[in-house]
Formats: sequence, C-alpha cells, structure tokens
Amino acid sequence: MSGYEILNYLSLLTIGISGLSILAGLFFIKAGRRELHKKSMINASVFALIFVALYVIKNLLFPASKYEGPYRGLFLFVLWSHTALAIINFPLAVTTLRYALKGTFDRHRKIAPITAGVWLYVAFTGWLIYFFMQWLNR
Repeated sequence: MSGYEILNYLSLLTIGISGLSILAGLFFIKAGRRELHKKSMINASVFALIFVALYVIKNLLFPASKYEGPYRGLFLFVLWSHTALAIINFPLAVTTLRYALKGTFDRHRKIAPITAGVWLYVAFTGWLIYFFMQWLNR
C-alpha cells in the first residue's frame, strides 16, 4: 500500500469518525445526556482537526488528481459545495464550541443545529468525493 493510499484511508476514517461523533452527539443531546453530548462533540472536533492535518500533508506530498469520469457536472457541484461549506464550517464549529465551553447555551443552541448540518454534509460529501475519484474516475 502506497503512502497516498494510507493517507486516503486515514482521511476517510477520521472524517467518518468525526461525522459519526456528530450524529452521536445529536442523539445524546436529544436524550438529555449532556456529558456524553459534550464528549461526542469534542471527539468530532479532534478527529476533524486530524483530518485537516492529513489533508494538508497529502496535498503537500502528492499532486492533486483530476476527475475525468462520467457525471462531471455532479462531481463539480459536490466538490464545490463541499469545499465552500468546509471553509464556512470551521468558524461555525469554533464559535459553537466556544459558546458551549463558555456556558452561553442560549447562543450555542441557536447556532449548533446549523453547524451540525453543515458538518454532516461536509463529512458525507467528503466520502462521496472519494467515491467519485476512486470508483468513477476512469
């Protein structure tokens, strides 16, 4: 297995864990289990940061691949929306976590559903982009 493949798999694993942690956190807060919610969201944040580090390393070490498969329009829509929302999600996530850690839960409750939705979209489309690049890029 090449270094590129290892970084790809680690990226998929970390963003997958991050997305699943967001889902778990949503479940826990709906169930009134605040401490488990907090741990899930911190876990999601840590794995998202690991993903970003892996992404930067991969792009520094290996040239970007071009998508040349079918469904180019759909691929570009997914890629562009993923990229734009990933950029937007960073300050959203920081703000949401800051409100929670400072105990300003009224503000946290207002922004958290937006942050979670964007985060889940970015995690899901990250996997979708991998699918396009790995299996439809022929």
